Amino acid sequence: MDSADQHPHDHDHLDGNALAGALEQFMVDLTSARCTCAHCGSSSALGAALLYTHAPGMVLRCPTCTSVLLCLSDQEGRQVLTVDGIRQFAVTSR
Repeated sequence: MDSADQHPHDHDHLDGNALAGALEQFMVDLTSARCTCAHCGSSSALGAALLYTHAPGMVLRCPTCTSVLLCLSDQEGRQVLTVDGIRQFAVTSR
């Protein structure tokens, strides 16, 4: 199998740096952003979620079912954000 077979659309993409402009909209206070829980499907403002700080980092839980939405931790001097519990994250355009 040659590389054209592995990635038939290689000529149709850019690298992730091309996303920088679109991501600028997230450089705001995100507590009013709506997030949908991947576990129960409820949607609420990020600021309405339950924040637990007595862990090796910060854990944000769904206010409806208490499933973990995201974790923010310091790992080897880097801030690591894990968002496995969020199905959708919506920010109102500026």
